[in-house]
Amino acid sequence: MTTKYGHSTDIKLLSKVKAETIEELRAWCHSRIPDMTSDFSRYAKGRYRLWLFHEIDLRDGKVSRGYFEDRIWQFCQRVYPGCNVGLLTFGGKTPDVTSTGLISPHRDHSYASSIARTVNLGSCVFGYGDDYHQQYQLNDGDIIEFNCKVLHSVQKILSAERFSINLWQLNENKGYFPVR
Repeated sequence: MTTKYGHSTDIKLLSKVKAETIEELRAWCHSRIPDMTSDFSRYAKGRYRLWLFHEIDLRDGKVSRGYFEDRIWQFCQRVYPGCNVGLLTFGGKTPDVTSTGLISPHRDHSYASSIARTVNLGSCVFGYGDDYHQQYQLNDGDIIEFNCKVLHSVQKILSAERFSINLWQLNENKGYFPVR
């Protein structure tokens, strides 16, 4: 497993969540667990998630409104200016929810433009590459960028719990537009 970033075919470590922000962000993620639902994607069985800003029905591509809160919107705009769709995921256990937090190798749906950014809270093994054998350890607070049209996965959660905030821009060239 590698933690080296920066090659053109690799994911890029852009930055880290500021120390004074990370626990507040983690607390916010915890507060959203009651709003999460079990993912029905065949790639993410047993994972809990919450669509942010816009929700995409992966069966028919319909775009609708997702969970919106101005403070998380502002944070996400600093992480990925212009993003307009996000997915909060959880891996771990609470008294009410047990979530694997895992997703098998996949390419993101055509609703998303090719560049994705992820805010990682906790630690996991992220698989990336067309043979998805490249493995990266994502650590607490890492903010990464990658091409989501390349095969990628979350193979293992290494911490007691993990949250991710995955961000994209809707792919207007493919007919996916923000809901007004």
